[in-house]
Parts: sequence; structure tokens; C-alpha cells
Amino acid sequence: MALKPLDILKKGLAKFSNNTKDHKDKLNAKLSQRETISSVDEQWLDHDANTVDEQHVLDDLEAASDYKRGLA
Repeated sequence: MALKPLDILKKGLAKFSNNTKDHKDKLNAKLSQRETISSVDEQWLDHDANTVDEQHVLDDLEAASDYKRGLA
């Protein structure tokens, strides 16, 4: 049985989050110890590794009565 589009998106976000978890944890540990991190790592944490917007979109799509309406 083929996966629904929303399930595919959820699975992809979970995979991305799992792939970035170790690096995020290391950088956050440094920051919590008040160590400095490179500007590249800081940018990565703030943008590429930040999945808040993606999770919000998934939440909105899940709450929509219909997937296609949710996309609109």
C-alpha cells in the first residue's frame, strides 16, 4: 500500500531530524558550556537544522479537514 503524502512528509522530517541530531547535540552541549562555536555552525543551527517551520506546516496539514485544502 502506498503511503499518503502527509505520511511521506512526516517520515522525511523524522529522518532529517535523526540525521542531524548528533551534530545538533554536540553544538548545543558546547553552547551550554559557554564555549564558542563557528559562525557556520551557528548559521546551521539557526537555519538548516531548525525544523520548527517544517513541523508547523505538518501540524497545519494534519489539522486540515482535507490534505489538498491544507496545502492551499
